Amino acid sequence: MAIASETQPQEKASTEVSGEEKKRWTLNDFDIGKPLGRGKFGHVYLAREKRSNHIVALKVLFKSQLQQSQVEHQLRREVEIQSHLRHPNILRLYGYFYDQKRVYLILEYAAKGELYKELQKCKYFSERRAATVSYF
Repeated sequence: MAIASETQPQEKASTEVSGEEKKRWTLNDFDIGKPLGRGKFGHVYLAREKRSNHIVALKVLFKSQLQQSQVEHQLRREVEIQSHLRHPNILRLYGYFYDQKRVYLILEYAAKGELYKELQKCKYFSERRAATVSYF
């Protein structure tokens, strides 16, 4: 994944849709809903893909903050790894796109929230629960 400089085109990206078909996403492809969370590099929003009505989580990362923290390479690697993962307990990365100021990650929406928050509530998982979550 490339993080575009200010001189590159306005919006660009591709993702695998059905099979080998390629699709270029833009922000106009989504209806943005309520905020789901915030992090060091950006925010996560509930979103609906207009064409399919598919509900997703849209993670919006600010390039300036990524560059300032020198984590562009880490983001590229995480996108590469997560886009190939297929596991029922790992959120799917459907695709990404970017503009001059932001990188957008299109993620599977987790209606029940984060596993980490569940872990914080109960302090630790039993061996059985940990095995269930990590089972392949």
